[in-house]
Amino acid sequence: MASVYPSPVTDWSWIDSDVIPHLLSQPPPYIVTTLAAALIVYSAWHIRLRKLPPILNAPGRFDVSNSLAKLDFLKRAADLLKTATEQFTEKPVRIATDTGNLIVLPPNYLAQEIRNEPNLSFFKSSEEDFHGKLPGFEPFNAEKAAGMLLKVTRNQLTKYLIKVTKPVSLEASFALHNLLGDSSEWKEINTMHTSVRYVSSLSSRIFLGDELCRNKVWLETTSQYTVNAMHAVKKLRLYPKFSRRFVHWFLPECRVVRRLLNEARVIIQEVIDRRRAEKIAAAKEGRPIPRPNDAIEWAEEESRNDPYDPAVYQIGLSMAAIHTTSDLLAKTLQQLVRRPELIDELRGEMIEVLQREGMTKTALFNLKLMDSVLKETQRVTPLKMTTMHRIALADVTLSDGTVIPKGTKCAVRSTKRLDASVYAEPETFDGARFLRMRDVPEQANRAHLVTTGTEALGFGHGLHACPGRFFAANELKIALVHLLLKYDLRPTDDFGAEAGVIELGFDLRVDPATRILVRRREAELDLEAL
Repeated sequence: MASVYPSPVTDWSWIDSDVIPHLLSQPPPYIVTTLAAALIVYSAWHIRLRKLPPILNAPGRFDVSNSLAKLDFLKRAADLLKTATEQFTEKPVRIATDTGNLIVLPPNYLAQEIRNEPNLSFFKSSEEDFHGKLPGFEPFNAEKAAGMLLKVTRNQLTKYLIKVTKPVSLEASFALHNLLGDSSEWKEINTMHTSVRYVSSLSSRIFLGDELCRNKVWLETTSQYTVNAMHAVKKLRLYPKFSRRFVHWFLPECRVVRRLLNEARVIIQEVIDRRRAEKIAAAKEGRPIPRPNDAIEWAEEESRNDPYDPAVYQIGLSMAAIHTTSDLLAKTLQQLVRRPELIDELRGEMIEVLQREGMTKTALFNLKLMDSVLKETQRVTPLKMTTMHRIALADVTLSDGTVIPKGTKCAVRSTKRLDASVYAEPETFDGARFLRMRDVPEQANRAHLVTTGTEALGFGHGLHACPGRFFAANELKIALVHLLLKYDLRPTDDFGAEAGVIELGFDLRVDPATRILVRRREAELDLEAL
């Protein structure tokens, strides 16, 4: 709470101005009306405050900028969620976070209530949390990026899943050759960096087609933007909100983000201009108009000639794919290197399914043990410990009486994933957990990686559940098929017993220092021929 004493630099000269005398010179009814209005406003504020859930980590009295509270949150977020679960069970709480005060709901009927609530916006929440109105952060802007991303993902990407399996598989072969080489000697690699570059190559094959998917400058630009943007976002959050519009001009992390986005604009605009010129020429000459089957063309179709920023859209699309998918891939590899027997089981499943069905969408669906391993990894170490982040566009009242005032943020704690009444031995990684669940009729529908629910919030839930999760699931399976059939994996000598994950606020990040060993092996199948 702020001090009641004036700051030495505060200008209190208005007290001596004619404001107070003017007010006192008014007739009594005017004063009474003014005081009554003030009382009503205060009462409304006080009533609303009483309806808000209790706060677990209120900033200290002299922590005017909340800086100490933010740093404390970054260190203790997991403990705060544990307190919310153990002491408040099925009731909401408030937590002071690095993005402001957040109403954290339990993963029960309240999560079901907000999942499709139109007055709770995911995109506006992301825009505010990730500074989408600042230069360089436009890919997080609700108006400039989110609309186009949503239309392309829902209307185009999911529709083409059958057609993209083979191209992504061929790109996986090319990318791994460049990333890991063909040596049969053990080689040390950085898990996170390799996963980011690998996923970036696979995603770019679909998003950008043949023109840019192997463009080293583009791949490096999108990969670096994803990593640096997340660093810059976290750094900016430590500053008071009012100051960020000025501070970002001077922070080195923000300068890098602006530079990378400008470089992306130059690269992508050249492709857009060339394609538009080719279409005009084809139309004039009476030839069929070329329409490449990639995300550049999908955006041109969805825009219907309305202006949009191709670089912001492409970076946003790449970032959504790279950040989440590479995180799950890296965490899965860290689980697998400790369990060589599980790798053998996965290889057996791959060989059996792919020999029978080839490299097809159906075959990927039938890699059920792999699906289980990915879902179990996401359960144990999700991207975040909270999900379904929203901001209220108007006052929202929930069935238990909780009020989410306009402009207030809320989220759901993802704690059922560690609930022993939901999952047996929840602290233990069990790669076949969801494979067995498929055999239980009442649980079978919950066993799939792409299925969402209050006990499985890795992809969100409801109206704003990740629309690209079906593509991400297929992409991850293709990535693992090539990696596990073509390479042996093992931990380094100093690979710890822990999961190689760092807690930072609500985030569960792959430790950037984690490394594993790989070497080329003779694959049982010719994947390129499938």
